[in-house]
Amino acid sequence: MLPSRLTRAAVLPALLLGAVLAAAPPASEANEPKDLKFATFDESKREYEAAVAPFVKKHCAACHNKDTSEGDLDLVSLDADMKASTSGARWAMVVEKLASGEMPPKGKPRPASAELVAVGRWAHAEAKRAGKNFARRQAYANGNAVSHATLFEAHPVPAFDGGNSIRRLSPEIYAAFTNDLAKGKTGIGQPFSPEGKFAFKDMGAPKIDEPVAAQLIQNALAIVEVQTAHKIEDGKVKAVGQGPKELLALFDPAAPPTDAQMEAAIAFQFNAILRRAPTASEKQRFVALMKKNVADAGRTVGARYALAAVLLLPEAVFRMEVGSGKPDAQGRVRLAPRDIAFALAYTLTDKRPDAELLAAAATGALDTDAGVRQQAARLLESAKTDKPRVLRFFREYFGYGAATDVFKEMKENPEHDSRALVEDTDRLVLWVLERDNDVLRELLTTNKSFVAYKTAADTKKKRADALAKFEADKAKDPAKFANKQPPKVGRSVYLAYGLKDFPDAQPVDLPAAERAGVLTQPSWLVAHSTSFDNHAIHRGKWVRERLLGGVVPDIPITVDAQLPDAPHHTLRERMAVTQQEYCWKCHRLMNDVGYPFEQFDHYGRFRALEQVQDVEATKKNVDKKGKPLGPVTRDVPANAKGLIAHTNDPALDGPVNGAADLMKRLAGSARVEQVFVRHAFRYFTGRNESPGDAATLRAVHRAYRDSGGSFNALVAELLSSESFLYRIPTK
Repeated sequence: MLPSRLTRAAVLPALLLGAVLAAAPPASEANEPKDLKFATFDESKREYEAAVAPFVKKHCAACHNKDTSEGDLDLVSLDADMKASTSGARWAMVVEKLASGEMPPKGKPRPASAELVAVGRWAHAEAKRAGKNFARRQAYANGNAVSHATLFEAHPVPAFDGGNSIRRLSPEIYAAFTNDLAKGKTGIGQPFSPEGKFAFKDMGAPKIDEPVAAQLIQNALAIVEVQTAHKIEDGKVKAVGQGPKELLALFDPAAPPTDAQMEAAIAFQFNAILRRAPTASEKQRFVALMKKNVADAGRTVGARYALAAVLLLPEAVFRMEVGSGKPDAQGRVRLAPRDIAFALAYTLTDKRPDAELLAAAATGALDTDAGVRQQAARLLESAKTDKPRVLRFFREYFGYGAATDVFKEMKENPEHDSRALVEDTDRLVLWVLERDNDVLRELLTTNKSFVAYKTAADTKKKRADALAKFEADKAKDPAKFANKQPPKVGRSVYLAYGLKDFPDAQPVDLPAAERAGVLTQPSWLVAHSTSFDNHAIHRGKWVRERLLGGVVPDIPITVDAQLPDAPHHTLRERMAVTQQEYCWKCHRLMNDVGYPFEQFDHYGRFRALEQVQDVEATKKNVDKKGKPLGPVTRDVPANAKGLIAHTNDPALDGPVNGAADLMKRLAGSARVEQVFVRHAFRYFTGRNESPGDAATLRAVHRAYRDSGGSFNALVAELLSSESFLYRIPTK
């Protein structure tokens, strides 16, 4: 047990550093639009009268005035001063309805994109002046709330508005970072977890609460203990394990450490953890901290606590992408070269920058967009560079990895192996990426598939060996084996794909009329199912949001979102309740694009027939005493007809018959490509797109198309874009 004076003297500085981390501005504030700022309401009012009042008169006043006031909303009289009134919540709703396209209502003329942008810009700026950040909060959880037309069709292109980006290291990056420092020592806890409410896991505000801070401190001390492990033999200090020799001088029993030795130790720790030398001020502060701790707690403990404090600096737990230097003519500040190096490394890998990236930063090679693009392309194309974040994007985008989280009753299908199904889709994605041609179309339409690819060959061999042994034993003693079956070896995962055996060569071609891309892979179908049934609503919601770029509102708290318990009806028949007027407003966006996947069961197996309970046969299914023996089912044709609608793209809308038909239609759409680009933007930048990212998104989409659908080209363009490299500083 450490003495109390040590706890106060040595732990308190670390806790203070933790408080600095906790005070970092949340990402939702750091990324607020900056293209309009109002110091006074008079400034805001002039913009309101120039841009918003005419918009209200033209598009809203007919229904939302003091006489009609539809929805209990009078927009003509709604106070534009959000600070002096309670109108902020009402304006928040207006912005959300306009951004989602819900207003003006269907049948009314759509406002021009430039008009929508102008209203949104005023609302953002006035809300900020009033201390109300509703506009950004409304948009942050779902980037689709920003009008697609604003991003890809509006002219002129909205001004860049990307604010500072501060977010925690991802759990994977933190684990790799601490594992390198701790030399594989066990007991390093994971302090971070995904926020859970965003499209991708590595998004959200950089909050550090007390439990997280406590784990960070515990980890820092454990790491430093490994770094400084030593023993004293014959009056000399010697390293234990793989600890760096640069720190040994701190513990030499022959003489107390000199200022120069402490400075060298601090410099080593900064380079080991932050990949940079300490500033003169930092060196002075940390040497002073080490001296004080050594005086209070002794040489070993005091030095360790001072070294541990470096692991608690914001740079060690945050991605600090805030820009430096003077703003350019457009008000933008470019990230420092070293920050760009870290941003590139953390965007594609789970590791800190390699030597070549750091050298590029030090020699000015990252001072130009072309230089950044070159380094991004190098990392993407290098076979030696492990890029787990690339595959992770597709796992999170499609969501098929969640198949392992869906419980399935093994008695109904003992051959189900969710882990193998996910691994198969991982391999399919990597196979498409290796070719890097027309990537999205391939991922949405290919009928090729891997089938238990990690174990198929081994399982086939073991089965053949087991069968040969069984037949040999049976030949020796026919009577003994007369009623026995050959032993079962492994699971017949191939049944999920509609095959009769494991394929000899992979990937294998599946029937093109049945399978088309990731959304017809058993892993995706299972991930978007329930334990005992399909989930056409969830599947349709995914298509609407991830491919069509729509916004499906959250379920109102007043709605009991349950389908009737009617096993004698098909899922489509039970979903008829969602066509009630109150429900259909949202379900029209999901149901029709979810129905085509009804040609698969909830294990992802293709089917022409769907089983429902036979009411009459079940009633008659009793024993001699009248005790029910269980439900009896009957087959009905599986109805996989669907409809693409409400896309604002007449060429895309229309009926579809089955999942393959749906996917081939969607894969040919430029809008679907653009929505895919939007999701790649969110994942690789860690934030949702805003109107000011329109120029970047268009350039990224052009790069993708001009390269023949290269995902590497898409990412390289994104990582060398204005949105990735520049910030509008917060004043």
